[in-house]
Amino acid sequence: MTFTCPLCGGNANKAFEAEVLGKNMAAYCTCPSCGLLFAHEPTWLAQAYNNPIAEFDTGILVRNLYNAARVTFIISLFFDRNSRFLDYAGGYGIFVRLMRDIGFDFYWKDEYSTNLLARYFEKGKDESYPLVTATEVLEHVPNPLQFVEKIVDETGADSLLFSTTTFEGNPPSLDWHYYAFESGQHITFYQPKTLGLLASKLGFHYYGAGDLHLFTRKKINHYLFRVAASKAALLVFPFAKALLKSRTEQDSLKIRKILRQKRP
Repeated sequence: MTFTCPLCGGNANKAFEAEVLGKNMAAYCTCPSCGLLFAHEPTWLAQAYNNPIAEFDTGILVRNLYNAARVTFIISLFFDRNSRFLDYAGGYGIFVRLMRDIGFDFYWKDEYSTNLLARYFEKGKDESYPLVTATEVLEHVPNPLQFVEKIVDETGADSLLFSTTTFEGNPPSLDWHYYAFESGQHITFYQPKTLGLLASKLGFHYYGAGDLHLFTRKKINHYLFRVAASKAALLVFPFAKALLKSRTEQDSLKIRKILRQKRP
């Protein structure tokens, strides 16, 4: 059977089979050209997303807190703090609410999840955003090139900052936690060189630091990006936050005004 890489279009090889969601046998393939590892024809996705957030994702809150500190540091170093920002595939709105509480003008978009915590701060129809974030998203998409192209087309973004856990060399062993076979939601896995190719196809520079990655049309200092994406961000965060004014109170006043206007 022939397998085709959804990123570079090259011939891919079957790497292994695994049971997904406790009942679906799935073939996972690797591309020797670009290094992408992907699930072949993941027919189980509708079932996998009965719950948008995996039931065993106990790290969702601590991950968002950590990412808020890192993104605050990165924006402070490389972007205009006064710009509008968008969290794409923003889930329940946790990250958007955190970033607005810190003081950034962040907005939310997600086609599959309910916005619980960032209501009234959804993406506007024709609004553009210089920087878009996407936390733990790219491992969920069957065609990463089309997905990133869609983000750029919809938002006019010059930069995409996202997190995903990468590997290098041969596919990790079947006990690698990031496969998340129990949920069936993780279907595409990247090597740093894979992300570099994806960025170049879209005309972006690629900067990577652990699980945090930046596609941008800017040229930045890679060393500084690595520092900002590390635990050093936790030390710098209070100082970066002090330069901003929280939007918590003004957001509450805005929502109250909207609710009053809705009353008969």
